[in-house]
Amino acid sequence: MRSHILSLRADGETELYGAIIESVEMMEELEEENRIRAIVVLSDGEQNSDSGLSLRDATTAIETSYNDLNPIIVIPVAYGDPNPDLLRVLDRIAAASNTTRQSGDPSNIQKVLEIISSYF
Repeated sequence: MRSHILSLRADGETELYGAIIESVEMMEELEEENRIRAIVVLSDGEQNSDSGLSLRDATTAIETSYNDLNPIIVIPVAYGDPNPDLLRVLDRIAAASNTTRQSGDPSNIQKVLEIISSYF
């Protein structure tokens, strides 16, 4: 997984919903009960790709995984200058795994990491 993450590059075509679904599926394959299973999503909340996937598809994937004994939690961190509609997207993603959207920028990354660690 580490090599996959290191190979990722931003190209302006955000596939937010597909990335969440794929991340949940990858975490489900691990099935290790003694590990914390969390996904931190850094996003402005915008889906820039026309993959046919919806916010509902992403939240369903999260909610389905949450029924496990060791749930996968998703913590969205809003970056950039998202408008209120995009913040609501990140709020719905957070609500699907009983977390809260965080707001981040380079100056508060330490605080955001401390908040994220409070989920564990």
